[in-house]
Amino acid sequence: MCIVNFRKFAAAFAVAALGTTAAMAVTPDELRQKGSVTIGVQMDQFPWGFIDEAGQNDGYDIEVAKLIAADLGVTPAFFRITGQNRIPSLTTEQVDFLVPSMTVTEERAKVIQYALPYSSNDITVWARKDAEITGNEQLGDFVIGVNRGSAFEPILTAAAPAGTEIRGYDDDATTVQALLSGQVDAIVGSKTYGTVIQSTGRGDGFEAKYKVADNIQAMAVRKGDQEMLEYLNDFVTRHDAELDALYKKWIGSDRADLPVELPGVDFTGKAAN
Repeated sequence: MCIVNFRKFAAAFAVAALGTTAAMAVTPDELRQKGSVTIGVQMDQFPWGFIDEAGQNDGYDIEVAKLIAADLGVTPAFFRITGQNRIPSLTTEQVDFLVPSMTVTEERAKVIQYALPYSSNDITVWARKDAEITGNEQLGDFVIGVNRGSAFEPILTAAAPAGTEIRGYDDDATTVQALLSGQVDAIVGSKTYGTVIQSTGRGDGFEAKYKVADNIQAMAVRKGDQEMLEYLNDFVTRHDAELDALYKKWIGSDRADLPVELPGVDFTGKAAN
């Protein structure tokens, strides 16, 4: 008992040291009893999650998060996540779970628990139209930007020739801006960067060059939050039609057929048991 209490105290102290309040509810029933849920979402990645002109959260992931909250019968609160803080925000209990436009990777699956995939987003090279980039071997001739801390970064590092000048930026918005302002010649990231570029009125000068890799995305809970995981897996299955419609609305294409198994990733939470 003393050990358990010490661990709880240590966890609470760690969260307090970060200046946050722990989100202690970890099961659907506890969330219903509390009447609210804190969800980690992007707020600077149009059209996945962003702040609209009225100052409200909007986008594909936001609508998915609202759909989950409605399904639970609770009020949603949104916590801003970035490529750097989204996993710590979950593991330090600042959020109850993530709806993050986050790539499923084997390495991340060692730290967090992925639910069944709900989305996908091809990893794409974007550049000026006059930049002659048709494959990875040509990246070394250009300065390439990427969102540091995202899944795009290691994929770019692996794909680009040795010696390629790669510049990291704090989030997707500044990565796209780096391309538009000429700080870099090309960027590697979401296929929806094109929507962001078009929204600036400068879309005629830039284009998608090629797809670098697939990008399967999933929500995430903490390791051991088995009831929350099983609820989200059930949610993804039950709301297939709604997720299709929201993806079509925001991303402008049909949602891909998503895998239920990936190498090195356990979507059931039971592999270690």
